[in-house]
Amino acid sequence: MSVSERTSKQASCKSAAFGSFYQANLVETGLLEEGEWVAFLDSLSKPLPTTFWITPTDRDADRVRGALRRFSAAADESSEGDGQRPCVRTLPWLPEDMGWRVDIPKVLLRKDGRFKPLHEMLIQYTAQGTINRMEEVSMLPVALLDIRAGHLCLDTCASPGSKTAQMLSCLSHANFKKWGRGLESISSDEVKQCANFLQGRIDYSLQEGCVVANEISAERAGMLVHQIARHQRLYPLALFTSHDARFFPSIRAPDGRGVRFDRILCDVMCSSDGTLRKAPHLWREWSSKHSLELHPEQLAVARRAARLLKTGGRMVYSTCSFSPVENEAVVAELLGNPCLALVDVREQLALRTAPGLPTWKVAVGGRLFGSFAEAEAAGAKKLLPGFFPPEEESLRSELKKCVRVLPHHNDTGGFFVAVLEKVAEASRESDTTLGYDSALDSDGEEAERRKQLERLEEAVATGRSEQERAKAEARRERARTSGSLARELARYCSLEAMPEQAAALRSAYGLHETLPESLLFSRHHLELGADGALVQTHQGEANQLLLLAKSAAEILCFGTGGHAKRKLKVIAGGLRVFEKDRFEVPARSTHFRFAQEALELVLPYVGRRVVKLEDPADAQLLLSRRDAAVAVLRSPGSAGLEALSPGGCILLLRTATSEWLPVSALRTQKDFEPLLGAPEVGFWQELSRRKLDLWRLDSSNVPLTAYYEASQASGVPAKCFLQKDAFECGPAPSGAAKVLGELKNFNTEEEFRTFLGNAEARQASLAEAVNQICSDIASGAALQDPSKLRRLMLCTFADLKKFHFSYLLTLPALRGSPWAPVSRQAADREQVAAVAKGLREQDFGGLCLLVRGSGWSLRPLAELPSVQVDSEEDLITVFVDPSSEEAPGWPLQNALVLLAKYRPGKRRILAFRDPQLGGQGYSSGPLRSQLLTFEVPPEAASASDCRAGWSKIATMDLTRFMDSKTVAANAVDLNIKLMKWRVLPALEPEKMKDLRVLLLGSGTLGCGVARALMGWGCRHMTFVDGGKVSFSNPVRQSLFTHKDAAEGRKKATAAREAVEAILPDAEVADVVLDIPMPGHPHQSAEGLRSNIAKLQELVDAHDVICMLTDSRESRWLPSLMVAAAQSQEGKTPPLGLTVALGFDSFLVSRQTYRNAPAACYFCNDVTAPSDSLAFRTLDQQCTVTRPGISGLASNCAVELLAALTQHPDGFAAESSNSSNACLESPLGGVPHQVRGFAADYALSPTETEPFVHCICCSQKVLQQYAAEGVPFIEKVIADSSILEEISGLAEMKAGMCEAEVEAFDDFDDL
Repeated sequence: MSVSERTSKQASCKSAAFGSFYQANLVETGLLEEGEWVAFLDSLSKPLPTTFWITPTDRDADRVRGALRRFSAAADESSEGDGQRPCVRTLPWLPEDMGWRVDIPKVLLRKDGRFKPLHEMLIQYTAQGTINRMEEVSMLPVALLDIRAGHLCLDTCASPGSKTAQMLSCLSHANFKKWGRGLESISSDEVKQCANFLQGRIDYSLQEGCVVANEISAERAGMLVHQIARHQRLYPLALFTSHDARFFPSIRAPDGRGVRFDRILCDVMCSSDGTLRKAPHLWREWSSKHSLELHPEQLAVARRAARLLKTGGRMVYSTCSFSPVENEAVVAELLGNPCLALVDVREQLALRTAPGLPTWKVAVGGRLFGSFAEAEAAGAKKLLPGFFPPEEESLRSELKKCVRVLPHHNDTGGFFVAVLEKVAEASRESDTTLGYDSALDSDGEEAERRKQLERLEEAVATGRSEQERAKAEARRERARTSGSLARELARYCSLEAMPEQAAALRSAYGLHETLPESLLFSRHHLELGADGALVQTHQGEANQLLLLAKSAAEILCFGTGGHAKRKLKVIAGGLRVFEKDRFEVPARSTHFRFAQEALELVLPYVGRRVVKLEDPADAQLLLSRRDAAVAVLRSPGSAGLEALSPGGCILLLRTATSEWLPVSALRTQKDFEPLLGAPEVGFWQELSRRKLDLWRLDSSNVPLTAYYEASQASGVPAKCFLQKDAFECGPAPSGAAKVLGELKNFNTEEEFRTFLGNAEARQASLAEAVNQICSDIASGAALQDPSKLRRLMLCTFADLKKFHFSYLLTLPALRGSPWAPVSRQAADREQVAAVAKGLREQDFGGLCLLVRGSGWSLRPLAELPSVQVDSEEDLITVFVDPSSEEAPGWPLQNALVLLAKYRPGKRRILAFRDPQLGGQGYSSGPLRSQLLTFEVPPEAASASDCRAGWSKIATMDLTRFMDSKTVAANAVDLNIKLMKWRVLPALEPEKMKDLRVLLLGSGTLGCGVARALMGWGCRHMTFVDGGKVSFSNPVRQSLFTHKDAAEGRKKATAAREAVEAILPDAEVADVVLDIPMPGHPHQSAEGLRSNIAKLQELVDAHDVICMLTDSRESRWLPSLMVAAAQSQEGKTPPLGLTVALGFDSFLVSRQTYRNAPAACYFCNDVTAPSDSLAFRTLDQQCTVTRPGISGLASNCAVELLAALTQHPDGFAAESSNSSNACLESPLGGVPHQVRGFAADYALSPTETEPFVHCICCSQKVLQQYAAEGVPFIEKVIADSSILEEISGLAEMKAGMCEAEVEAFDDFDDL
């Protein structure tokens, strides 16, 4: 059935109430003619055409309009075989070809060569904000607002933001048409060449107006902001708030002057049945009572908007509902206020529309009422008079000025619009229909907030379980800290209040005086603290500066100022024009650089640091490589870039199409090349091992040793290596420089993220390393061991389930004098050769002295204070330099601080970068080492100012370097080790992991036990079963699937493959075997002997024998073999574990192990096992047990086994129920047997004694088996009754009367 057919069926069958209600209100009122009702219903089942509007101020608007006109012409010339003609046309009621409609079948649009480019164009320009998808009728409210230049506008219920974007676009376009772009006179010639890039207004210092977009839900408000984010150029005109629109606060200037809005849109929440064409699910949810519930809130929002409206201003009330209760009824109550008047706009629209309804009926409980009196007389409850048509004829006549758009009129959705103007001002004292007044009434929003918190508090108090109360508490905390309950979300501060930053910006970039500082703001987020007080989450200098239009800035300042009775809850606003860069760039006047999205607005104001690069090759290079060197640029203008001091700048790039493209850039001149942390794969693997096996939950700092090497090639970043042996704190490789470090590993991701967000914690961690460096310099320890000048702090979080590591690191450098070499020259080959030779022969710690005597020789750094030379020219400090760039490496800074203390003055530094010089296979070439001269003034090392060098957060996914089996195995082991870390330090999980377990039976119990064993990390299992998977098995036997049954696969084989798929490193075997059973003489003698031998081999090869078969007799032979193995000398016997099921009960039993006696499964029997499978009816052949019993039994058996492995006596442990038991397993009791009863939800652990006449483990039976071996088993299989004779059971029974015999066979039927 097609979507249309299904929707039509829903319309006809699913909502009879919809039909009766709207027939009464649309047909019987004369709005629809009788024949139109079918057309109306049919239209609701058709898909909507694609409609959209174009942002008129977008730089690509004309290009898109031109392309659409061409597609329109192509559509007019084509027709399809079925007579359907593609349609691309304008919406005639929107001016300047701003609105368009595309009605082309999706298949044709996506695949036809004529229209596929149209489809691609729609996607591309929708993403960048040129095209805005929107239903045609949804464009009506904003179009009818008639927004003009400089208007203050309010969108009361703005989410998801399409109408807000339309309002911003109309306001921006109106401003442009009235005032032009603005500031053309101050733009330089270079800027004017970028005319293709610059569109719309660039001067917001006039009263440009603004749009305040309000949304009650902070979550939906995020969607609203995201929607407007596509329109960056409109951002200065927008301010986003989060208030209940019924209680939107009044805005007043500090002098008490009220701020009113010129235009207000009330596109209120509604039942939305006008959108049935795009939301067919509403058929299922439709009810006339929704309108009754929404009406009071809709009216409250509209009344509050009317109060905020300026006299002479215009307000549009709209819904996407057909219901008159939500439409005309609300408007009628608004018109009860003489300050408001309806405007007839139907003639302005080139659309077929219908007038508003003067009368209507209200549905209550399946009945229709035309008046409040009629409904009240009929006993209808909870109705308001305002739901019904007004009694005054004049008011009814006015309602016809409303606009209704029905789906079948224009092939659109359904919509209602009422345009109202405020013709006079009225006070609350004279008119009570004006609704909420924030100046007179108590804070309605605060009252709603308290009610919400009270409901949540009640939910916490009345929770029926701990889990339910915990969920309620979580909801309460989320609500308490969410935007809907917080009083403020952000705090804005004008640049005027930051004169130093303002002066630095103007000085650095030559900003024109017409750029007002009052329009630039910093923004700080606020959160509710634990005590309910607002906390600013970021302290210190702002990271961004935002530009707001003058009107928006005034509303922001008025609404959030200290004089405001109720502050505006602003969640966003302003276009980011400056952002703080994250690079260590010295000697710059400001930390702020230009934001790329704001260049259109900022560029005309900028008088400095604008560089033109004419060569298109430079544009291609710079757009593809962020860190391109100035030296490789071709344009003549690159000389101007070379001369720029470090800091932000704007590059004007000529593109391949000869257009000019402005790009925000950062000019960097590094004085020292950063040293990048490079933890290798082996390091993370070793960290994982140590975390799992050694540290566990210990989060103490761990010492590390890293190293860096002298640079050997140009263009290779300087790296500090962390390898597998970093934790051993050994020496660095030959010629390398050792770096001392510490690892801080966080146990939870929350702790790690908290550390990242806590500047004080990071600073404290950094200060610890810096203080240690200063101390080592002051004490002279750094002279003896230069590695103490280099400290590394690595902070990590290791997700060892996913083998995913997050980390950041720092290599702090002391900031002494502004280090800059006074000279730089190529190093002397003789000096470099001496250094290369000396470093290969001896470890000098990466920093040493080169002294000239009879020749050049290396001396340790410890001689620095005392070494005597004829001239300072004869003393050179050698620094193993990891940098491949012109600037020396980062670690040199601390070395210079040490020189400042022990040997200040003019110091020559050899930045050594040629470790291969003189080495084997070296071919002569140009040297890369540099000889630098620094002026080093005397000063003490200080920790007060340092270069942190914190890296950005980085991640390492170790699974890329590991096979999936290893990842899975380690993840499983981690789950077990977590128990040891957190709960049971005495746990030894390896004892379970190394067990070899034989699973006799691969059915319900076999699958359950295998699953539980895998949970404990057990890797060695063997499945034994002779049956096939049947179609009834997969639902209860968790290792099988329907496919196994359909293919008739053997159970043992299918179970093995399932375990291998779940736990790939498991060592699993399968044996297809029919276990010989007493009373089943059906096998050949040769086959019987082979099966007995195979079973004995399996029992001997395993540590635990789990008897999990269905029948009683199938457990006898393995139980006998286990019992017999207990007396064998020189061999470790296996443990016998039996699990059996009843309908709603189960038994888990362990039998005698060595000298620790315990009853076997057959010790409770007084009859020999016989063929229990023959002559059974269908109900007797199937396992009849409650579905959950097998899982309980399986898990209980494995937990008992686990407890035994942890017991000091192991499998020989006495029963925990015994009075002699003095030891206990860390996992609890170890009874001989556990009986479970589902009916009582009870477990009954017991101690048992072997039965002297047991048909399996009694001494007489074991002696007979030991004497005869396989022939004995053959006899029992042929005639099981001999067991009663051998064990003495027959003799015992003969001496008892029949009434004294009680058979314990609860678990034998299954």
